[in-house]
Amino acid sequence: THQNTHQQTPNMVQMTPGDQAMVKVIPGNDQCCDCGMKNPQWASVSFGTVFCLDCSGVHRSLGVHISFVRSIAMDSWTPQQLQIMKLGGNKKCKDYLASKGIE
Repeated sequence: THQNTHQQTPNMVQMTPGDQAMVKVIPGNDQCCDCGMKNPQWASVSFGTVFCLDCSGVHRSLGVHISFVRSIAMDSWTPQQLQIMKLGGNKKCKDYLASKGIE
């Protein structure tokens, strides 16, 4: 029998303007997690953080097994990825790393 592979693909959608706004108001997300540039447009689903275009290139070079990079505005997201971004944030990540002695 022929299986419908479309049903097996994750339900991926672009972030709504509301989702984008929610991610951007999370503490620390008004600037790049790595360099501090204002209004970052890229995200690491792996860390729940946001960063600028230049730093997104650095994250991409690490490989998806380290940092899975998505565009906040242009890429499609699974519901699980959106949830990670809504629960994460640059401040939470930095605070966690600092608690482990990583600055």
